[in-house]
Amino acid sequence: MRQSLLFLLLMLPVAGSLSRAADPYGGIDPYWMLLHEPAVVAEIKLSDAQHKAYRPILDGLDEQFFPLRNKPAKEGTAGLEKIIASAQQQFGKLLSRDQLARIQEILTLRLGTASFRRDDFAARLRLSEKQRSDITKILDDTQQQASALEKEVSSGKPREPLEKKFSELKTDEQKQILALLSLPQRTAWKDALGRPFDLNKLGQPALKAPEIVNTGEWINAPQPVRLSELRGKVVVIHFYASGCINCIRNYPTYREWQEKFQGKDVALLGIHTPETSAERDVASVRQKAAQEKFAFPILIDGQNANWNAWGNSMWPSVYVVDKRGYLRNFWPGELKWQGQTGDEFIAKRIESLLAEEK
Repeated sequence: MRQSLLFLLLMLPVAGSLSRAADPYGGIDPYWMLLHEPAVVAEIKLSDAQHKAYRPILDGLDEQFFPLRNKPAKEGTAGLEKIIASAQQQFGKLLSRDQLARIQEILTLRLGTASFRRDDFAARLRLSEKQRSDITKILDDTQQQASALEKEVSSGKPREPLEKKFSELKTDEQKQILALLSLPQRTAWKDALGRPFDLNKLGQPALKAPEIVNTGEWINAPQPVRLSELRGKVVVIHFYASGCINCIRNYPTYREWQEKFQGKDVALLGIHTPETSAERDVASVRQKAAQEKFAFPILIDGQNANWNAWGNSMWPSVYVVDKRGYLRNFWPGELKWQGQTGDEFIAKRIESLLAEEK
């Protein structure tokens, strides 16, 4: 028994790590995000005909997805469930059985032990209600301890020893779960993982960015700006409110990018969505933009049309759209909040996307 237990521990990945910043995609169904991962699309080896159909299916679903992001939890979850059901139905026709199975294998690898929370996974392993209850307790206990480690990281404690503790915590979690499984169930878990896949390739989802809603009021723009007309450029969009202190603390970074990427295929765009009545004074917003020496176009989003189209929920938020019009990264909140380096992260991503072909 010890040999088989050790073998499985060596085979199973220890998924997850202590995050350096809040995951902007946190809480979104992992299956939905995997469909947008270039590494996953490459792994399932689409035919030419499948390639032509795959992205248009996702593009249409992305248009429905973005407005859900800032809806109440119940409404957002219900909406996403409908989108995922539609994706499963459409991709069920487009992809082969092997391709669909490989996506599920990568999903299991990506989730790690969290797979045991899923009904479909529990059914595949034929877990009893007692096993599910015991495993859920193990997962909850581990999550609680991991959250405590996250707080220690946030307080400034040395990261390396805490990462080691986290790895040991996850390994112990697997040992406890494996001890509850029968040999056939362990084999089923291993089979569910499929062949190896480098999880480090994940984290690069590409979602079709919503088009800018023209509200009719612009600063620094002789005519309305459309994302569809900026193909071939990396577009950096930031939502802000002129009286928001966290937004104001991002201003120096926007000026740095304005200068750093001048003359390159980079377009900066501000979307001013007011939070207070004072911020609805367009003349004041215009004056402050001039004082801050913003030269990029700024759209006045007085009725939250773009805020809701993008499903934005935080001032400030920075979005990075690639040359093809796909959202590749975003940073919710202040870029340098409590020592974080969002400014450096986004700048590096802009440089990386500039190097991609149009």
